[in-house]
Amino acid sequence: MHDDTEVDSAELWPRRRRMPELTTLDEPSLAALMAAVGRLRESVDSWSERFLALARQFIPGYELLTDDEIRASARSFLEGEINELASFRIPDAALREQLQVLALRRVAQGVSIDTLSLSYRLGSREMLALVDEIAVEVNMPKDLLLAIHDSSWEFANEASTVFARVQREITVERARFDAERRAAFGRGILSGTLPVDDIIRDAGLFGLDARRDYVVLVARATSTASTEAVRRAMTAATRTAPDRLLFVKIGDQLGCIAPTAPVAAGVAVLAVGTAGPLESLHTAFEEAVLALETAERFELHGTVRLDDLGARPLVLAESRAAGLLETRHFGVLDADERGGPEHGGSELEETTRVYLECDQQAHEAARRLTVHPNTVRYRVNRFREVTGLDVRRTEDLVAAWWLLNRRRGLRRGGAGAESRVDDGLVVHSPDTGGAGAADRGDTGTSSEPVVHGAGLEYVS
Repeated sequence: MHDDTEVDSAELWPRRRRMPELTTLDEPSLAALMAAVGRLRESVDSWSERFLALARQFIPGYELLTDDEIRASARSFLEGEINELASFRIPDAALREQLQVLALRRVAQGVSIDTLSLSYRLGSREMLALVDEIAVEVNMPKDLLLAIHDSSWEFANEASTVFARVQREITVERARFDAERRAAFGRGILSGTLPVDDIIRDAGLFGLDARRDYVVLVARATSTASTEAVRRAMTAATRTAPDRLLFVKIGDQLGCIAPTAPVAAGVAVLAVGTAGPLESLHTAFEEAVLALETAERFELHGTVRLDDLGARPLVLAESRAAGLLETRHFGVLDADERGGPEHGGSELEETTRVYLECDQQAHEAARRLTVHPNTVRYRVNRFREVTGLDVRRTEDLVAAWWLLNRRRGLRRGGAGAESRVDDGLVVHSPDTGGAGAADRGDTGTSSEPVVHGAGLEYVS
């Protein structure tokens, strides 16, 4: 229940005494103020020695500084306060900027922000103690002295805010610098541009062990959101603490150097390179990138390795001879689908491709295409008549398989794969890794859950 008689906590504090305008001071007060300013100027050197002794006794972090550096800092501090007092105003933006410059310089020397804050509080206390001594000598009015105290401590609090802001900026900058160093080290490993001696020497700085083997993972990451999703998925898939993984963003691909292979994909397609020492991972990275691009072109899902993909990567290789062969054998299919009045060329092409994927088993191909086995046989025969490729002959079989898969991969161009990665995480069965994952994604010999839109369904 709200108590209407509750007093605002701010009212419990004594009212702060504002510094009066210099022109409003009566003649005795103004004379006392000017006398105090003069005495403070005379005391700069002796006060600096006094502060040096206190700093050596009470500020352990200042052992990094020389006596001259501490004296100079104390002298600058007191002279700044005197100048503000002479004009009878609260310290302004110029002094705040001076504090920020001092903080950055001290941090560069190895002095912590906490140590600097302690030093400033100690300096403020000793400066006001000196003001109190001089105020008695010059007969300064009590209200005027208290106003000086209030304003000085108010700025001391503001100085703490300046130091805290510098601390935050330094923390962010260091984190950014560390991330950039990690990324540069990982990029040097994966690109093969970092000398072996540098890898061995610096691996420990980034949580890596140059004596053991690592695995390279690669997945598509086309945006900041998808990069973070893929990063989390790789961490979960390898069951490894994030600080033991080294992530590298190269173009729209996210690479990862991991101590263990993934137990599941976690993303639409996760390519895995051959395990090896850090100095050989650039080759593993090239393998993983090729595996990723090939899997995306052929719409394979889950964890893929180059060894799982057979001759598919060769199918995508650019070749003038391939284009000429394609024109020669598939020109009729491509021209107005002259594969027959009942079945267009695309049906003949797809049926023959599936027929070959099923090791020329008509019944298995028919099951996958949901047609009668005789329909499969008919279309394969029509394919032979139209293209001149008889899959019963070894040479024609090789040419047909190669051209069919090449056309399929080039048509897709990988566009669908990128959208799948952007959709986020994909849930996979525990046995989707390795060779089976790539083959099942294409042949459908077992069930694997794949995200389509917002729902989850099985491809069989």
